[in-house]
Amino acid sequence: MPHAPKPLNRSVHNNIIVEPLPLNAAEGSRYPFITRGADNRIYTCWTEPGSKNNFSLRFSAYVDDAFHNVRTIAQGTDWFVNWADFPSITALSDGTLAAHWLTRNGKGAYAYGIRISCSTDEGNSWTPSFWLHDDQSACEHGFVSILPDDNGRFLAIWLDGRTMEKTNNTQLRMRHFDANGVRDKEVLLDSRVCSCCQTDMTRIGKNVLVVYRDRSPSEIRDISRITWNGTAWEPPHNLHNDSWKIPG
Repeated sequence: MPHAPKPLNRSVHNNIIVEPLPLNAAEGSRYPFITRGADNRIYTCWTEPGSKNNFSLRFSAYVDDAFHNVRTIAQGTDWFVNWADFPSITALSDGTLAAHWLTRNGKGAYAYGIRISCSTDEGNSWTPSFWLHDDQSACEHGFVSILPDDNGRFLAIWLDGRTMEKTNNTQLRMRHFDANGVRDKEVLLDSRVCSCCQTDMTRIGKNVLVVYRDRSPSEIRDISRITWNGTAWEPPHNLHNDSWKIPG
């Protein structure tokens, strides 16, 4: 996403006009994420490089047919920046924003954790960041999905490697948090999942549907789902038999 991109021509596909949307992002920017918040606004965020291994998480909202008013959410020199595991942003129905990014918490290649920051003034200022997870061990915590929920809270799921050293298993965990950094108790959704595939989550009526890549005892990695039925999380169910076998 360079600052001054080469002009792209408008194209037409099946009578639908497709044209690029300008975005004021610095040269070298990477890993864009786009979503519709519960406030019905479209948001995008991305990672911008700076000097001396400094990175910034920047965002913009789509208003009046254009992305406007690029602002900085956070910046740091100790970030884990990776094409597969990238930051995100979302909004509650009242416009309260939450964003996440990944910060190194050890010397290992995949020793990193999840930082969260929130804004209640349309992204003009952001709260001091906090850890999404209780565990602070030097292992993988990432592949986050955040969903706007009720009562001023966000629902987050993530992959967690806190038991990897002892069990060789990556877990799927979830918890609620609010813009003040108040976090509910963590919930373990699945004790053995694939460690390197994205998660996702959506709401269907009053239910919440979570999808992720599972990991069987025989090392088959298929897509599974877990559903919140309004009162409790239902057990995992296989969604599709990809039949990927990846040892280790």
